[in-house]
Amino acid sequence: MNISKDGKTLYFSDDEIENSTHGEKKVYVTKRINGKESHSKIEKDEDRIFDFSDEIVIGVTPKKPKKEVEKRRNSTNGNKQRSKQKKKEKDKRKRKNNKIEKDDKFERLDNIEKNKKNKKDYKKNKNKKISKKLITIISCILLIVSITIFAFITPIFNISKIEVYGNNKVSSDTVTSLSKLKKGENIFKFNNSIIQNIKENQYIDEVKVKRKLPGTIQIYITEREVKYQVKLINSYAYIDKNGYILEVSSKETDVPIIVGFKTTENELINKNRMETKDLEVLNNILKITDSAKAIDIEKIITEINIENENNYCIFIKGQNKKIYIGDANNLTNKMLYVKKILEEEKDHSGTGYVNGDISNGFKPYFRPE
Repeated sequence: MNISKDGKTLYFSDDEIENSTHGEKKVYVTKRINGKESHSKIEKDEDRIFDFSDEIVIGVTPKKPKKEVEKRRNSTNGNKQRSKQKKKEKDKRKRKNNKIEKDDKFERLDNIEKNKKNKKDYKKNKNKKISKKLITIISCILLIVSITIFAFITPIFNISKIEVYGNNKVSSDTVTSLSKLKKGENIFKFNNSIIQNIKENQYIDEVKVKRKLPGTIQIYITEREVKYQVKLINSYAYIDKNGYILEVSSKETDVPIIVGFKTTENELINKNRMETKDLEVLNNILKITDSAKAIDIEKIITEINIENENNYCIFIKGQNKKIYIGDANNLTNKMLYVKKILEEEKDHSGTGYVNGDISNGFKPYFRPE
């Protein structure tokens, strides 16, 4: 027998327990020490509170605190419920995913079938459209051919009248003759060659031809105007502002005579336009006449001498005057002095000089004869 230090717990062997009890009900605590069982006897002690949680009692299961039991029970139940809920959610997601996969599969199959059907329908509709378009094109072609044949055959569209507009210098009969159009011919048979035929006349610059159904031809022309003339031995060559030689005539017209062109008399008679070197000088002549027109003295200028391009000279035959104007620069101011000389020296013949640099102090003057 062993006695613990606290003096309350006694340890007995198995034989001692049997001899010491004498049939009395005792409480023993069983413990295993070094592989052998030993029993502890709890002495009666009214002041001691027995705690099942501290000792192992033979044949008695220690009771756990009610709150802890309830807590564990609730925890266990909660875990079970959460597990069930998770399982339900998992099964639900699985069913949903299976349904989605199944729906996707059927949808893909359905789309494949629809695509096949759409392709067939598209090809079918495309073939129908092509057929309709082809039929429409053929119908249009046949209609156009029929109308064309009718237009060329029926006498309704034969030329019955030729009208000419915009002509002053060239007569309407001349224009009609140049066009080579004849009454009674089909109005649709002629082509643009008619324009080139009419332009063979040098006075004609632009030509437009219109058909007025059923049988009228309208010809609109723009004529070139005689701007200058060049004196030849026994005649005059008329030219326009662009250097086209319009006509060679024995009569002098009321435009300025240009003296000093490099184009020869033979070229003026046989060519349609002046040489390039004279076309460049012609630009300066245009500047002179335009400046003179601005102060209203263009019509009294009878001759312009261009032999010296640095000192052009204009002649006023009605006043028996000639005036040197220098080059083609600063013509606006120069022409104002020319007009002043003509007004102040109206009754005197002689020569005027406006050929200096007026901006640097040169003063124009007149020298009477």
